[in-house]
Amino acid sequence: MNRLLTTVVGTVVESWQELRVHRGRVVLSLIGVTIAVASLAVVVGFGALAERVTAAFNEQYGGRPATYQVTGKSSAASSAASSAGDGTGAAAAADADALDRELRAGAERYHVRFATEASWTQRPVQFPDGVTLAQGVTVDPAYAEMHRVRVDDGSWFTEDDRDRLAPALVVNQAFLDRLGSPDVVTHPVVRLPGTPDVTAVVIGRYVSSEYDTEPMFYQLADSVATANAVASPDDGSQRLFEVWVPEHDGKAVAARIASDAERALGPGWTVDATRSDAAGSVDGDPLGALRWVIAGVAVLVLVLGGLGLLNVSLVSVRQRIREIGIRRGVGATAGRIFVAVLLENVLGTLVAGGVGVMVGAAVLGNGTVRGLITNGVDVGGAPFPVEAALIGVGSALLVGALAGFLPAIVAVRVKVIDAIRY
Repeated sequence: MNRLLTTVVGTVVESWQELRVHRGRVVLSLIGVTIAVASLAVVVGFGALAERVTAAFNEQYGGRPATYQVTGKSSAASSAASSAGDGTGAAAAADADALDRELRAGAERYHVRFATEASWTQRPVQFPDGVTLAQGVTVDPAYAEMHRVRVDDGSWFTEDDRDRLAPALVVNQAFLDRLGSPDVVTHPVVRLPGTPDVTAVVIGRYVSSEYDTEPMFYQLADSVATANAVASPDDGSQRLFEVWVPEHDGKAVAARIASDAERALGPGWTVDATRSDAAGSVDGDPLGALRWVIAGVAVLVLVLGGLGLLNVSLVSVRQRIREIGIRRGVGATAGRIFVAVLLENVLGTLVAGGVGVMVGAAVLGNGTVRGLITNGVDVGGAPFPVEAALIGVGSALLVGALAGFLPAIVAVRVKVIDAIRY
C-alpha cells in the first residue's frame, strides 16, 4: 500500500516538475485549451440562461406544468345577450359568478392545492397626469406560485387581504412611475373610477421586464371591496379559472372539475378544461431543440481545442525523445513513463480548465451581457450556472486525458538506443 501511494505521489510530483521545467511549451499548448474551455463554458452557460429565460416566459404566461384553464359558456345566456345587444350585463355576470363558485368547489373537492381565477381586465386608473386605461389580472393568492410572479418590494396577496375595505393591488414599476415613484412601504393609494368609484391601495411591486413600459396591476378576486362593483361595458373582462395539478393525472382531474361544474350548472352549459402551459402545447421536451443545438456547438468547440492540444503534445514528445530514452536507461518503467506523460496533459488542462471557467464566468457575469441574454427577465439563480463550471472543468480533464493518451503511447515505445540517435 505504501509503495503504491509513493508511486502515485511521485508520479504526480514528477509530472508537475516537468510542467514547470517546460512551462513555455506548456503555456503555448494550453492557450488553445483555455480558449476552448472558456468558449465551452460561455456556450453552456448561455444555453442554461436561455433555457431559464424560456421557462420563465412560458410559466409566467402559461403556468407551470401542468396548468389547465377551465372555462364555461351558457347557451341561454349567450342567446339573451345577443338579443339585448349586451354581453356584459347583470345576467352574464351572474352566470360567471355561478361558474366560478362551482369551479372553486370542484378544486376543493379534488384537493387541488393551487387554483386561481386568472381573468384579464382593463380598468381606468386615476394617475396624477390623468385617467389611463390600465391592464390588470384578477387573481387569487396561489397565482404567484403558479406563474412565477416574484415580488421585490412589498408583499403578495394573502387570504386576509380579501377583507380589506380598500382593494389591494400589486403593480409593476411602470405603474409606480406613473404614480410618482412612491415608496411601496407607505402603501400609496390610487383611485379607480367606475361604478362605484373605489380607492385602492398598492401593497407590492412585482418583478417585471425592463421592456414593460405600460402600467399593469394584479387585483384580488372575491374581495369585500369589489363584491358590489358593477362591471362596465368597456371593462373588457374575461373570466378564467386555472388549476395547477400533477402531470401524471392532471388531465383527468381537470376534466372531472369541468364535468362536475357542467352537471351542477344544468342544461345549456358547456365547460371545458384546456392545458395552457408550454409543456402541454408541444410534443416532447419544449426546449429539446435548443439543448441539441447547444450540445452540438459545445462538442465542436471542445473537439477543436482537443485537436490543437494533441498536435502540440505529439510534437513535444518527439522533441523529448532523448530525455525519455535516458530516463528509460536509468530504470524508469514503461508504466511510469506512460502515466507521467499522461498526467502532464491532465494537470495542464486542469489548470487551463479552471482559468477558462473563470473567464467564462466573468463574461456571463457581466451585467450588460446577462441583460442581453435574459432580455430583462429576472430568472433568479446563480449569475454563472453551476453546470457550466462543472462541464468546463470536466471537459478539460477529458480533453487532457484523450490528448495525452497517444503521446504517452509514443513515449512508451521510445528505446534507450533512441537517446543516442537524437
